[in-house]
Amino acid sequence: MLRSARAAWRYVTREITPRGFVGATRNYQYLTVWDMASELAAAYSARELGLINRARYKAFVDRTLTSIEKLTLYDNTAFNRMYSAETGEMVDSKAQPSTVGMGWSALDHGRFFVWLKLVAKDDPTFAPRIQAIVSKLDMARLVKSGYMQGEEISARTNEHRAYQEGRVGYEQYAAEGFALWGAKVDSALDFAINGRPVTVNGQAIITDARGGDVMTSEPFVMMGLELGWKNDTWRNLALAVLAAQEARFKETGIVTMVSEDAIPVPPAYFYYYLLIHDGKPFVVTTVSGAASDSFPRWVSAKAAFGYHALAPSAYTWQALQTVKYGGSADGWTAGVFEGTKNSTKTYNLNTAAIVLESAAYVKRGCAFAVPTCPTKR
Repeated sequence: MLRSARAAWRYVTREITPRGFVGATRNYQYLTVWDMASELAAAYSARELGLINRARYKAFVDRTLTSIEKLTLYDNTAFNRMYSAETGEMVDSKAQPSTVGMGWSALDHGRFFVWLKLVAKDDPTFAPRIQAIVSKLDMARLVKSGYMQGEEISARTNEHRAYQEGRVGYEQYAAEGFALWGAKVDSALDFAINGRPVTVNGQAIITDARGGDVMTSEPFVMMGLELGWKNDTWRNLALAVLAAQEARFKETGIVTMVSEDAIPVPPAYFYYYLLIHDGKPFVVTTVSGAASDSFPRWVSAKAAFGYHALAPSAYTWQALQTVKYGGSADGWTAGVFEGTKNSTKTYNLNTAAIVLESAAYVKRGCAFAVPTCPTKR
């Protein structure tokens, strides 16, 4: 785990721009506030692991926060969906500099809020600046009737469209971030309101009664590493998601670890590998929700590292041994294509962050939000 984390941190330090930002992938120098959260997570974890000292950590965070403070908000409301990692400029849906932007993602803000809170609590000298960053946002537009709201500008009509954002899994994780800053997101936090029990490979999980499921390993891994599986619902569902993937392996012989990732395969180049989607298990979709059996399937390094840190077993170890071919001294790709040892070749920030988080969790023995971990035996 430590050797893998070193490679992940090497990637972050090599890819960081003078602005203090890291592009989403090696070949895509744009980032979201989700990615900015991953930067903070990577630095925090690197310090926990002793890869950097506290002085270097503080300098890293200071530079990142300084650039975040200078970012232009979308419609004076929230952080735009994407910015240039090189210049910090707001960009549109074609990645062109824009004074208007392209909307905001509430889910991205939720992850950002988790890491702003963790950094502020860990080092109170950053707390006033972080509070000022959060205070600039218009929570009345980001949250309505207990749910998180996103907004986008239609590329076809140029109209602004607001919508409820999030489905079971990602919705609850992001809502935990909002709740850390006092936002009233009770409906989004509750798995029961929109959840419907289903069985996937013999495991009882929850699908979303609203349709359009986006159920991957990722929110359960991040919740466990960062805030902890705080109740039986979180823990039981996280372990059931893992068990369903192991059951697929036992049935098919294919090591399975599902997540979302940048995958260098047309037409989308970014895919969700879902545990269940509209009643069908193990489906790959695009961001828009389009599904096809021709879309690529891969074993996610993020899922393998995260689950091995949180719930180690013979199966999670086998998953690690499978995804190791997606890593190198240069960093970590999304993983390997299913049934092969062929790397996806997409070195990216978010995988690096989760690899670092997973190793730091193993060293600490508990979630980052827990001030003092129980003594290991």
